[in-house]
Amino acid sequence: MSHDPRDVIWNKSFETYYQAYFYEELADRLIDRWMTTDEATKVLVALTATGSAVSGWALWQEPTWKLTWLLLAGVATVVSIVHAALAVPGKVKNWEDFKRAAVNLRIRTETFRHRMEIDPAFDIASFTNEYELSRKEFGELIQRQRNDILKTHALRLKTQLELNRKLNVTST
Repeated sequence: MSHDPRDVIWNKSFETYYQAYFYEELADRLIDRWMTTDEATKVLVALTATGSAVSGWALWQEPTWKLTWLLLAGVATVVSIVHAALAVPGKVKNWEDFKRAAVNLRIRTETFRHRMEIDPAFDIASFTNEYELSRKEFGELIQRQRNDILKTHALRLKTQLELNRKLNVTST
């Protein structure tokens, strides 16, 4: 059974393109989640910080607000500790770096595929070599991934479904 190596390179390069795009989108969602966590923590801590203590003292005079303020200050303390323990700013930076690498790989792979469309009689050997280099880069990208409490199965599935819709892919 004969097959055209150009078709194989075309199809396999789409897999790399898709995977790089998937990880770009996943990283983007994780950045959004961690930044939301970071900002919410900062606001909560600021509300209960020394500068806001005057408001808290005023609320202490009202019996109904005293418990509310105690709970708010307690939650802010716990959230602040968890925020520090999870190293949220570091997670944002790591995912931003990861996303940047995924974007670069996706764009290079997309350009690679455009070149194949422009010149359908492309040199098989040079394009095979270039494809192999992109797969090596993809392998290095995957190794840079870190475990993350927010990288859930549901998030990965949602990301994949949205990417499939965006690329008009029925299944991967």
